[in-house]
Amino acid sequence: MPLPDYQDILTRLQMALGKAYLAEPSLLNVPGRSLACKVDPLYYLALEPAFAERLAKAAALLPATVVEALVRTGNYITRAPERCHELDVNVVLHGRTLALHGSFVDADFIDRALRLYAGLPGSLEVSELRIAGDCRARLEPLFENKTFLRPLAFAG
Repeated sequence: MPLPDYQDILTRLQMALGKAYLAEPSLLNVPGRSLACKVDPLYYLALEPAFAERLAKAAALLPATVVEALVRTGNYITRAPERCHELDVNVVLHGRTLALHGSFVDADFIDRALRLYAGLPGSLEVSELRIAGDCRARLEPLFENKTFLRPLAFAG
């Protein structure tokens, strides 16, 4: 059985994401409506499993293929050895704390898709969505050996 061509899969995913964003700009970076919001210049916080399922549908791939490609290429932020990308995170929006199940996605993956396939001149700005400050210590192990979220990602 041949090994998956992750670069080809990533290209398909980015192309699908760019086209989906053109059709529906609220897909990204609109807190309360989007599947993923930029919470830091380096990371988006994506709702799971909806983000992977929407990407899979748009790219005509299985959700498991999307998850495997994003995990193995480092576009989903994970921690060895489990490589689990999903976690529960409390976020703050307009003064309200909400619980969500999500993943951190490397911003370059999404921003590149938008530049190449949606024609955006640059990256999206950091959204209004903030991570609850009490989640900081719990998130630190996930970002071990990676650049941690900047203070602007957290409320309070």
